[in-house]
Amino acid sequence: MTATVYGTGTLHAVAVDERPSLPDPVPDLVVHEYEHGFRADLAASREAVSGVRALTRSVPATYGTDQGLAESAELVVSELMGNAVRASTSREAVPLVVEVHAAPVGSPGIEVIVHDTVPGQPNRGDAALDSAEAESGRGLGILDALTDRWSVEPSTEPSFTKMIRCLVSRAE
Repeated sequence: MTATVYGTGTLHAVAVDERPSLPDPVPDLVVHEYEHGFRADLAASREAVSGVRALTRSVPATYGTDQGLAESAELVVSELMGNAVRASTSREAVPLVVEVHAAPVGSPGIEVIVHDTVPGQPNRGDAALDSAEAESGRGLGILDALTDRWSVEPSTEPSFTKMIRCLVSRAE
């Protein structure tokens, strides 16, 4: 049995055998493994966001879901984290909680939940998804294209304003 410890300073979480693992410790990222997925508490930085994307990609190998779904879920996670960082008015690192869970056997899919501190609802931009010039404004269109459903709800996490919950059950 091999164990990989990640986090910094103290023991935060342990991944065993085929469980998701990060190649190296990542500052400002604490990962907790659950039965069918993981939860990542992070202060958004390039390294932490990259680590969460890598963990999301590992869902198929670890929990038996489709690789195409994991690629779609990775894009959804990346888009939601990026949107929260861009919408934040803080000059500090943006706190986020990201949860990724494989759906139970018999209900294919990956659930993605991102908790953030940005007040209000996401704004739908007017950029076409296939626009070569647009630098922003496609986020909610990407969610529409890659997810079966998504919603914005009050966060269940203390200190967070809202959570965006998505179900990815079709690969694009």
